[in-house]
Amino acid sequence: MLPNKKCKLLRLLLTFFLSYGIYLITACVWYFYNWYYALSALLLSFVLMGILRSKLLHSSIPTAQQEFTYSDKDIAAWYLHRYVCPLQDN
Repeated sequence: MLPNKKCKLLRLLLTFFLSYGIYLITACVWYFYNWYYALSALLLSFVLMGILRSKLLHSSIPTAQQEFTYSDKDIAAWYLHRYVCPLQDN
């Protein structure tokens, strides 16, 4: 689905961020502050990552296919194929 190595790398990075960004943010907050702020950051990042996933899904996947369940990898691939990679091919 993605044409070149640059797009595949971007898909891998976006998939990693969507899948593990919550825990990465929480670990950074815990390291710099304390566990109470880390717990708050965990809850807030769950909400924000859910909103981000929803925005990416609804902006890139056609309406007729939005009723299906998509993984983070699929959402990243659809988004990059629709918005980022066609711009790089020109």
